[in-house]
Amino acid sequence: MSLKWPLWIGLYVVLGVLVPWATALSWAHQHASEMRPRVRQLLQRGELGLVGLVVVISVIWNLLQSQFMQQTIALAAVLLAVIGTMAGDVWIESYCRQSTGTAWNSERTWRDSRNLAFLVFTMASVVEILLDRFAKVAALWALPLQLWRSLNAPT
Repeated sequence: MSLKWPLWIGLYVVLGVLVPWATALSWAHQHASEMRPRVRQLLQRGELGLVGLVVVISVIWNLLQSQFMQQTIALAAVLLAVIGTMAGDVWIESYCRQSTGTAWNSERTWRDSRNLAFLVFTMASVVEILLDRFAKVAALWALPLQLWRSLNAPT
């Protein structure tokens, strides 16, 4: 496994989890507040699902630019879109429940958001690794094919 994948995963974690947490801490410091939010408190309303949705969108974009068969691209894109939509829906349900005063369970929201984000990251990682390996295999086959064509070209 190349170093590229841990770097990409780290980038998503930093931008989706650590930056909002650091921003909340900075805001609390600037306003002389005693608030010291933990990551769980910050993302308890399902915002982690929005991070998952962003990840899914970027992976679908990479998938659409690949050289897989159209049916494979369509199937993978639909599966990723459904999982990403489910992750985003956790946030939407939580927001709507709070806005309307309907019963809201922060523990359930945190659990669902965390589990769906894990599913999104797992599926996105698998698809990105497959795209990377496919590109390497295609590059390996391109050189012998080009050599064979040049040897069999009419002179």
